[in-house]
Amino acid sequence: MMRYLAILAAACFLTACDYTEVVRETGYKGKARLNPWLAAERFVERMGGEVSSVIAWTAPGADDALWLVPASVLSNESFTRRMEEWVGGGGHLVLLLEHADAQTNDWTGRHPPPVVEPALRAMLERARIRLHDGDKTKARRIRFADEVFKVDAVSDCAVSKGNGKNGVFATARLGEGRITVITDGRIFRNRWIADNDHAALLAALIEASEYEGRVGFMRGAGLSLWSLLREHLTPVLLGLAAWLVLWLWKSLSRFGPLESATPPEQRGYDQQLEALGHFHWKLDHAAALLRPLREQVSESGHRACLAAGRSADDLRIFLAERAGLPPVRVSLALSETIPADSAAFTRTTADLQLLLKVLNHPSMT
Repeated sequence: MMRYLAILAAACFLTACDYTEVVRETGYKGKARLNPWLAAERFVERMGGEVSSVIAWTAPGADDALWLVPASVLSNESFTRRMEEWVGGGGHLVLLLEHADAQTNDWTGRHPPPVVEPALRAMLERARIRLHDGDKTKARRIRFADEVFKVDAVSDCAVSKGNGKNGVFATARLGEGRITVITDGRIFRNRWIADNDHAALLAALIEASEYEGRVGFMRGAGLSLWSLLREHLTPVLLGLAAWLVLWLWKSLSRFGPLESATPPEQRGYDQQLEALGHFHWKLDHAAALLRPLREQVSESGHRACLAAGRSADDLRIFLAERAGLPPVRVSLALSETIPADSAAFTRTTADLQLLLKVLNHPSMT
């Protein structure tokens, strides 16, 4: 009985438990999770502008009016020099210092510390823009192009134009173009661009560009081997693929279903001999076939010549007398290494066979 009461009490206790549902934001899904400037890009497109979105460093072109670039992307002198040349030709560079990389998490607050290379600092100083590290700055308003924009910007560094007041925003002309530095890049990111006047500030920066053209956004992923290969190796891979297809089409002997095997053609004995003779003739004009016959004639001829009391020097004359052949033909039969043609080969073979027949005659042994 006590057992059942304990089970009933446990059931009542468990069913009486309550829970609390907690909603916690973890970030965006899909493209917005990978691209922090997606909302800004769509805003520019709704304004009628043309947008260029890249992951890592890409040199600006002549058709680009404005580039929004994290400072960490300009990580070497080469990138900085090419960007300065583009600005000098009329481009507008919007440089974002903090919270601008693709690795920045808008919900956890985790972001890599900004690293400004000496080459980038030198370029900014040529535009009379100075960076002040360690000067924590907060701004609620930004004045630009005779307008005041309400913002919410906080950063651990400050920027100023010349000897002006430190803040989160500075802009200056360089050559025919313009450089704008914003220390807090969150105002243009997906989560905050709709707040305050952030989108209006972006529109004002685009309108302040010297020329009309594309608006570019770099995500600040740094140098990526795979992105470089995907960008520059694609034509090579397409060429290799086309070459492979052509090679397979040329090398493969057939396509489609397998056909039944055709039995080999049966050849007669005379055809086999003809093929064998053709092979030897192509190899060395059949000199290998004459060599055994010639050695046999020479060996038997020397024995017969000595048995007849003749010297070895008289071998060819001795054979010519016995076979009834001219001495010249006997010399050719014994010494011609490679017959000139098939007729000479046939004549030499016949002469050697005749000489061997005469030597094997019983009267000469």
